[in-house]
Amino acid sequence: MNKWRIAGLSVLVVVAGWLAWRSFMPAEPPPAPTPPPPPREVFHATKPLHVIVAGAANPNPGSSAGAGAPSNALPHEWLERELRFVLTRGKMRIASSDAQVAKTAFTLRIEMPEPQKSTNARITLLAPDGVTEKQIEAPLELKDRLATVQSLTSYLPKFLGAATTTADWGALVGTADAAAYEGFLLGSSALLDSNARGFTQPAHTRDLARSVEQLEALTRKYPTFARAQGLLSLAYLSLGGKDQASLTQIADGTAKRALALDDELADAHSAMGLARLRRGEWIAARERFEAALAIDVNAVPALEGLGCLLAETGQMKAALPVAAHAILMQPGNVGARECLVYARLASSTSTAAPLVDAVDAGADAGASTDLAVVRVEALSAMLAGDLNSAERLLTAAAGADSTWVRSLLNAAANKKAIPEALRAITLAASDGQIDAATEVLCGAALRQADFVFNRMSRLEKQNEAVPLRILWLPRTTFLRQNRRFEQLATAVDLGSYWQEHGRADVCEAEPQVYGCNLRPSSVKQKAARQRD
Repeated sequence: MNKWRIAGLSVLVVVAGWLAWRSFMPAEPPPAPTPPPPPREVFHATKPLHVIVAGAANPNPGSSAGAGAPSNALPHEWLERELRFVLTRGKMRIASSDAQVAKTAFTLRIEMPEPQKSTNARITLLAPDGVTEKQIEAPLELKDRLATVQSLTSYLPKFLGAATTTADWGALVGTADAAAYEGFLLGSSALLDSNARGFTQPAHTRDLARSVEQLEALTRKYPTFARAQGLLSLAYLSLGGKDQASLTQIADGTAKRALALDDELADAHSAMGLARLRRGEWIAARERFEAALAIDVNAVPALEGLGCLLAETGQMKAALPVAAHAILMQPGNVGARECLVYARLASSTSTAAPLVDAVDAGADAGASTDLAVVRVEALSAMLAGDLNSAERLLTAAAGADSTWVRSLLNAAANKKAIPEALRAITLAASDGQIDAATEVLCGAALRQADFVFNRMSRLEKQNEAVPLRILWLPRTTFLRQNRRFEQLATAVDLGSYWQEHGRADVCEAEPQVYGCNLRPSSVKQKAARQRD
């Protein structure tokens, strides 16, 4: 009995001790509450918008909408372009079409009605996470494209919560005349649709000449239609041929008239920038491109011009995203694609042979390979000593029977054949088989510095565009170390630009190159002369 009593007392003592010990222990904290989900981003008028138009291919049955536009153009390019313009004029922000930016922007999606079945468009505002913020069904007037835009934009101020919801956004297109607007849209499609070739590599074609003539007639009939004047200035720059110098001058004057009517026309600012780029007025050209992009962040002519300006002045890393953005907006843009290829080659840190098989600059945007792009890749491969790839690419681009190609490849393998190859290349350039930039690049591929600088100096003295981008390729160090490099850079006044906007990329690895340590003495005076 005593044994059980002692055992019970022992248990009791242990329990009492444990309870006493527990009383001195701090209480366990309560479980942390589940944090509330972060507040969703709310749209307001200052948020950037990405614009998408989907739905039927022809929103204007019975009208001439789309007539004259390239057959492979996207069905609603014109409407997306016009909506971006109207929204900008309505003091809304348009997001860059760059893929990364578009993911973080709100999206205004408009689904156009199917012809003969409905006249209602569905207007949807989507948050960056894909959630529908709001949506309405909007009856449209579809008799012509002006009526379509006017009726569609009448819903947008209230739908988007614009600062002034009573404004007539339909009037922001610049004209109340349906025929004038239709003529403007036809010219816009020829110059600015995704398959248009751009402005830094102009061509002389019947279609482009006809677009110029039609826009000239339009501006004579409607002289106060500022947007038509701005578009005409770009049309002059799209047209190549023997009259290119005079067309550039006419384009500059036309752009100035457009800006006198409306100083917020991105097309006119872009045209003035392109004209100055052709004349080598680097600082003034960049200012105009930046003015255009401040108005319209997706202005293709300004993106193309700025990307190529950066490539010409040796700022290849900065050129990469700008030229890529231009190609995203206009995959068929020949000039932007060529400048992007140069920028990619010059920005590559690899010492291996160039990426011969990748090298369609517009591949990411779905564009087909362009001859100019292939030639750049081929001749870059030749510079790297990869003659097999160079032969394969040149043969595909120019044909196996091309005399200048055979001579070039023969000279690459046999230095004694270089004089004959240079004569063939010069003849091909004179006959128009290749452009001046390809002629110079061929000389660089054969490592003939005198040939390169002779051709560049001749172009500079004739006030023609000098393909300076060739000088910044990774395997053209022999050109940058040549005594004539400084003479050429001085003649085209690169120093003023470098002082104001930063040095060429090669200065990081080659600080001894001319221009990497220029004194800033007369920069402001030269820049002022260019602006005037």
